[in-house]
Amino acid sequence: MSFCNRTKGPLEAAFAYRAEDQDGIEQWVSEGWWRIEPGQCARVYNDPLDRRFYFYYAHAVGTPSGVTPTEWSGKHKFCTKAKAFRAIGDDDCAGRGFETLSFRKIDVGAKTRDYALEFKDAAK
Repeated sequence: MSFCNRTKGPLEAAFAYRAEDQDGIEQWVSEGWWRIEPGQCARVYNDPLDRRFYFYYAHAVGTPSGVTPTEWSGKHKFCTKAKAFRAIGDDDCAGRGFETLSFRKIDVGAKTRDYALEFKDAAK
C-alpha cells in the first residue's frame, strides 16, 4: 500500500489495519506519520494486502496562517500521537498515552494485493 501526494503542498499521513499478533489474535494497528512531499509517494504497508478494507488519515502541513488545512478524515476512530507512533488496539487511547483521530475507510477490493491511494487538492 502506497500513499501518493498529488496536492500542491506536503502532507502527513497515518494508516490503520487489522493484523494477527504472535498468538493468532486479530488486533487493530495504527501507525504514522509519513511526511509526503508533492509529487512523491510513500510505502506505508509492505505486505501483500489480504483484506478488503483499510483506513487512513492525512492532513496538509505548512498551511499559511489563517487558512484551514486540508484534512482527509472519516468516522473510524484510531489511536495516534503527534509524533511517530505505532499503536496496537483501538481502545482506551487516552489511557495508553495516545490521542484519537477519525480515519477514513478505503475499499481496495476483494483480491487486490497492492494499492496506491492518491491524495488530491479539493476541487474549487
